[in-house]
Amino acid sequence: MWGQMVGANGFVQLHGGVEVPLDRERAGVEGFLRTAIGYTFAQDRGFGRAWSPMAEVLVAKPEGEPTEWDVVPQLQVSLSKLQHVLLSVGVRVPLNARDTRKPDVLTYVLWDWFDGGLFQFWK
Repeated sequence: MWGQMVGANGFVQLHGGVEVPLDRERAGVEGFLRTAIGYTFAQDRGFGRAWSPMAEVLVAKPEGEPTEWDVVPQLQVSLSKLQHVLLSVGVRVPLNARDTRKPDVLTYVLWDWFDGGLFQFWK
């Protein structure tokens, strides 16, 4: 993993790895690289809700299969004023092999519990 700020509020992130299944009969080894670029807009001089539109490019190489390319436009927004609870929603759009791979809606919730309770600092 690697991340870099770009200017005051922009960012670039890279995440690469190899997935090795425990049961090689059911799935093969897969290498992947994910990169995201985005920009964060924060309300209340940086102490309020933060909005981070971004675009992510995903590349996966399953063992014995062609390389898969996808793009994920997404938006991450802080649900709490302290910005310790985040929600992200995006759509994974295949760039190749569209006859066998369809778009997917992706979402996640992140909670940095060290900074506060799940329902603290929402106003």
